[in-house]
Amino acid sequence: MPLDWHSVVNTMTDVQRLVHLAMRQDAIDEDRTRTELLKQARRIFEEELTIQAGRVGCPGRRGRLSNGPILTEINELCKTWAASQTNTYNYDLAGAILSIAADTPTANRNTYARRLQEWDAGRKTQRGPLIAQYVEGAVRALANQHFYEQNGAALGYAILQPSEAVCPVCQGWIQRGEVPLKVAMNNPPPYHFRCPHSFLTYPDKWAPDDCPILWMGE
Repeated sequence: MPLDWHSVVNTMTDVQRLVHLAMRQDAIDEDRTRTELLKQARRIFEEELTIQAGRVGCPGRRGRLSNGPILTEINELCKTWAASQTNTYNYDLAGAILSIAADTPTANRNTYARRLQEWDAGRKTQRGPLIAQYVEGAVRALANQHFYEQNGAALGYAILQPSEAVCPVCQGWIQRGEVPLKVAMNNPPPYHFRCPHSFLTYPDKWAPDDCPILWMGE
């Protein structure tokens, strides 16, 4: 369930609500985030197809992604991620405003503005890499799924990496060791927001003469 920042804002003073209104993200910010995520996701998807081509013995084949169903699928994911990021930002912003009020009951708009600039910079430093990690993991997993769905029965195996984990789900996959490639593709990470894991694939090799017909995107 999305975090309800509206309810938090309703408890604020007039000054606090004005500060939140001035700094909150809106539909324009959300679409800007989606656009940036889509650009990153497209690059990552194509890069992962290129990597997997090399792993099946067809180096030099490059992934490509033009307008089509897969790009539409990725765009829908980016819309969902952008909406979540916007909502979470507005919720965290409300919490930061109330925290400032508790720490400095006499805070005015200038005080809030100065403190929130510091808060915003710190938040970007902390959450930016985590968001990027999650998006990259999800897009690479999606690229792997499409690559092996289009290029055969996905024979071979995969190993979840890195080999350390705190999440029980990740620990379970690590303990399994070598997993049939098809099973790995049907159960891709990331398994949670801070999940750093991905499957390292060990597919059966293609015959060199067959490499020209390898599916490399649309």
